[in-house]
Amino acid sequence: MIRDQLEQLARISEPEARSKLIRALVGEYARSEENEPTEVERELFSRIVLSVFDQLDKEARYELVVRLAKTDRIIPDLADRLAQEDYELSEPVIECSPMISQPALMRIARTGGNDKRLSVARRADLNEEISDTLVARSSRDVVHALLDNKDAPFSVKGTLALLIFANTEIEVLAGIAKRALKDEEFLETQKLVLETNCPLIPAPLRKALETGDLERLATTIGDLERDGDIEIDGVLYSRHEASIHIANGEMSFDAILRTLFEDDRIDAAIWLIGRKLNLSDDVVADTLKSDADGAIMRLMLQTGIDEKTYRDFLKARCKWLDRNSRTIPELVMRYKAELKKPRANADASFAGSVLN
Repeated sequence: MIRDQLEQLARISEPEARSKLIRALVGEYARSEENEPTEVERELFSRIVLSVFDQLDKEARYELVVRLAKTDRIIPDLADRLAQEDYELSEPVIECSPMISQPALMRIARTGGNDKRLSVARRADLNEEISDTLVARSSRDVVHALLDNKDAPFSVKGTLALLIFANTEIEVLAGIAKRALKDEEFLETQKLVLETNCPLIPAPLRKALETGDLERLATTIGDLERDGDIEIDGVLYSRHEASIHIANGEMSFDAILRTLFEDDRIDAAIWLIGRKLNLSDDVVADTLKSDADGAIMRLMLQTGIDEKTYRDFLKARCKWLDRNSRTIPELVMRYKAELKKPRANADASFAGSVLN
């Protein structure tokens, strides 16, 4: 029956007839498991639909989504194509389809609208790269959805981004506390970061991790009024999204470092550089405070940052130490020249070194 309809579909050229036949064929496809299509039928059906997809009317596309979005009866190429439709049609595919590909989900995380990103954030099969991209590029409601999704993994870089947000945003702080209560692996990551004396951990979260009283923190935040700024343990938070954004929507060492410079968090930048190079914070701070431009440049070359990040670093350093910035262009040119020379350990892994 299905094979006959597939052959008929391949012969029909009129768009209206094709749409009508596909709607009927989808009905056959979506019946009980007793009529499970063969691999050949699955491939043939999906390829033919893809070949005529642009000619299908909205009703036919809707039928495809309603009947097949949550099944494995289509191939990834068709699921990925359905995910490109308007959100009204693509939502079930993006959020539930077991056949949509990881590259398609990554494309949505990078360039999709907030509604599509929110659907991605609710999936159970995300990898750290997709989660990191969503954290870096999305609005906070997507970040909250990721925190609520116990199956969504967070890399060390993603965790640091969350902590940056949590320093000023009460809702993110609450989300971290609630996630740590129900996710032992996430809790252990917070404890590991705490053990490195990371200055990005907000004081209330630090206290809750040290005392094991995360539930009190989560409950306290939940009971607070929703309007205006809020003070917890001497730290002022806002109910509104802070102006902090991971630079360029990336989750690289450079991007996080630039974000810290923009927020005048030189203490956190020193900590991050120290973790990258396996140096103590005092050694990094003393080097950056010195007048030895060559030593400073060699230190930063070891981090692998590009010349734009180095320029931002020099500006932040001048502000931190109240130094004149007139030499920055020359120092950046020297740094750029050094970057072109072969360097040892230039590709050291940020994620692998940050908790050493």
